[in-house]
Amino acid sequence: MRTSERVIIGVFPAELGRFNKRPFFLPSENNEILLICIARVKPSFIKLPDALHMGAQKDTGPRLQVFMARDDAARDRVFAFRYRILVEASGLEPNYADHKTRMVREPLDHGALQIYVTDMESGETAAALRLNAGALDSKISDIGNLDGFGPFREFGASALTMTSMLVIAQKYQTSSAASLAISAAYKMARKCGSQFDFTQCVPEMLPLYQKLGYRKFRENFMDDALGYQVPLVLVTQDYGHLTFVRSPLGAIARKMDNSSETASWFIRNFPDYANVPIESTLNDEDFWYLLARKLNQSPLAGITLLDGLTYSEAIEFMRAGTVLDCPEGGQIMKKGQIGREMYVILSGAVKVLAGEDNAVVATLERGELFGELAYLSEAPRTADIVAAENVELLVLTQKMMEKALADMPAIAARILFNLSLILCGRLKHSTDELVSGARGQPPGERAEEELQPPSETAMAG
Repeated sequence: MRTSERVIIGVFPAELGRFNKRPFFLPSENNEILLICIARVKPSFIKLPDALHMGAQKDTGPRLQVFMARDDAARDRVFAFRYRILVEASGLEPNYADHKTRMVREPLDHGALQIYVTDMESGETAAALRLNAGALDSKISDIGNLDGFGPFREFGASALTMTSMLVIAQKYQTSSAASLAISAAYKMARKCGSQFDFTQCVPEMLPLYQKLGYRKFRENFMDDALGYQVPLVLVTQDYGHLTFVRSPLGAIARKMDNSSETASWFIRNFPDYANVPIESTLNDEDFWYLLARKLNQSPLAGITLLDGLTYSEAIEFMRAGTVLDCPEGGQIMKKGQIGREMYVILSGAVKVLAGEDNAVVATLERGELFGELAYLSEAPRTADIVAAENVELLVLTQKMMEKALADMPAIAARILFNLSLILCGRLKHSTDELVSGARGQPPGERAEEELQPPSETAMAG
């Protein structure tokens, strides 16, 4: 598997089935596009620019521009981009990967709007995503039949949209490509009358979506193909929340009519998610207090990974992490999947399951971490991890560590040193278990001479 590119994706559940209708596009005299949809609902006519001017990147990075695929050639470009990133670069096997045409085309693509971001200097595709709008096909009402979506049915299909299949090339993950694509999708969703936009993402992408204004509305879940997923919803007219999180979508929403009705409805129906603290809105002191409250002690005392760091160093590093919750019995990691995150347990405990009978081989508790091997090596996960009780986790990603190595090398070096000590300790424990088993001794009952501390020479080596 090539590692020059890494995938970050959010794919909406495919069990919604196949869309029966498909929009088509006609160019107008001023080089704009008329989107025409023939469906059982009233036809929609939406005027969209050929290039969606959501604001090209202003910094020293690549010059990016957002487009909507208006013909089969452009849509095939998106499908081929998905294949290159998901299959060739990341080694994944999406259900609808066509290895003959080298494209990834799903049933939800039929009837969807395809948005992609292009590097105008190199001509490369930087990112792509899909938007399904209820106003364009009434079959989206099937969303109400999925777990956790029922309350939204009262608004009707025309008020619902789904933003999914967000794929970003590794080269552009630190650029504005994702924000530009999502901003374009938001503008188009609002034109379609969307009041709620749904998506899901891997933990690595959660900070981005939270800063855009998305919030959880049901429990996280394990997807067999994509791994651990966080389900999210954007209350599109909640201008107050968009402003509070300083979302770039707020600038778009400000120019539109916004009602507080759906915002109030979301708070009433999803109180456990509507008012959850968002790390990006907290100052350093409040964020540290949040971690301390969950750990029931200072993070410096409760998290071995932070040994040797000062308060200011620890807070600088930890601010880049993401806090997730998982209910008792929820699966967090699946054996064999590729993982690029490791997890620090803030509260609760998890069970490690391994072997042919998937037996519990260890229980990890508050302050401990897991997922570090795959995090460092991009190797497949070696065990299943299940929440033994309600658990809260701090997610640390490879991208976070890469940024730390560039921006705070001394802190990152200490973190990596601590991580190596943790791995050495676990390797020693595993070796002791194997040696004890080979000698026919119960685990932990080794010969007396083995329990003596190593010499200074051995420790130095």
